[in-house]
Amino acid sequence: MSHVAFRWARVIGMTLMAVLLGVTVMSSVAAAQSAPSAYTDIVGRWAGYVTWPNGTSTETVWTFNPDGTFSLQMDAYTANGAVKSQGAGYAFSYERNGQTFAGTLAAQGPKGQMKLVGSGEAPNGPMNIALSR
Repeated sequence: MSHVAFRWARVIGMTLMAVLLGVTVMSSVAAAQSAPSAYTDIVGRWAGYVTWPNGTSTETVWTFNPDGTFSLQMDAYTANGAVKSQGAGYAFSYERNGQTFAGTLAAQGPKGQMKLVGSGEAPNGPMNIALSR
């Protein structure tokens, strides 16, 4: 085999390796970008009511982030918490003034009219939550 043919074979081989490497890297990047968040259905702002153990209701706004964290506004306070995908719903928890509030939320209804409903435990007893977009 002549030196010219060997050089061409080497150039073609290196080009093919570069193309294969590029395709592999691009496909893994595309897969990572298109991987859906476990919280896609609930990301955004939700407003509604929390009903406390004594029967009173308080207006509330919960804002969920793609990473599963959330903030909530209720009366004059704000709290931050996290949700975790749990079966068909989500487990949530947050703290306020050193007290933990925890429970579950479930999405109900079609995407355009979805509601989040749930229940949980406040330090003084059970609470119920109803949120909509």
